Amino acid sequence: MKRMEWARLFLSLAAGTGCASTYYDPYYYDDAYYDPYYGAYDATWSYGWVDPVYGYWYYSIGVQPKVTADPNAAAAQLAANASSAFTPAGCASATSSGATVNYTFNNCTGLIALKQVSGNVALVLSDNQGQLAISANSTDLSINGEPYNLSMQIAGAPPTGDQRKMTITSTSFSPNRLDSRSSESTVTWVTGSGCFTVDSQGTSTRDGRSATSTVSGYQRCDNQCPSAGSVKVETPEGTFSSSFDGSNTLRVTAPNDDVRTYPLDC
Repeated sequence: MKRMEWARLFLSLAAGTGCASTYYDPYYYDDAYYDPYYGAYDATWSYGWVDPVYGYWYYSIGVQPKVTADPNAAAAQLAANASSAFTPAGCASATSSGATVNYTFNNCTGLIALKQVSGNVALVLSDNQGQLAISANSTDLSINGEPYNLSMQIAGAPPTGDQRKMTITSTSFSPNRLDSRSSESTVTWVTGSGCFTVDSQGTSTRDGRSATSTVSGYQRCDNQCPSAGSVKVETPEGTFSSSFDGSNTLRVTAPNDDVRTYPLDC
């Protein structure tokens, strides 16, 4: 239902029942739902690109005699992995040229949060003073049945024990839902686990309205709903909040304790 239609329905119901509940623009509830969704997309793409080459990249640095990590070799490895990283068989193809990987998807399912992926993604790997760096952008991409603009920068970091880490700067979002989005996030995981944890801060806009979101301790594994984490959305109308508990339902609470419920596709 369109936002204005939703607003008229809400106000007419309030008038008919004598209800004094505060009206909040649906966008503010929606942001508590969609910002973690898009953050999970960012993390899933990045995990799928970084985890396969992480050991090669970081364990080759400092080895005696020193072996220099090569972005071209890492790109070739990712291109070779594409056909096995997505299902059904043959839905994804990739080619590498130097440090660039070009992907083509046709209704693919990938790791963790990626479903119904179609379109094209290009990424460029580079060595940023010894650290792995990846730039990714999309063309005519759709995820889960909606158009999606993918644009992000990924920076790897050396391991701490068996824990891996990367940071993501993203402006990715679905234009069906938002006018803009920007996010800075940190993603951690144990190598090959199929799980990650995300902490992020971001802003988004829709129809002249803006909101700032903070996602804390968002945990998700392959083929599972988010098992932990919370999101707070700061708006001119107050704070909207929700948390994840492994169920396929998200309840978003408004400043006056009104609740809006969303199904999670997981």
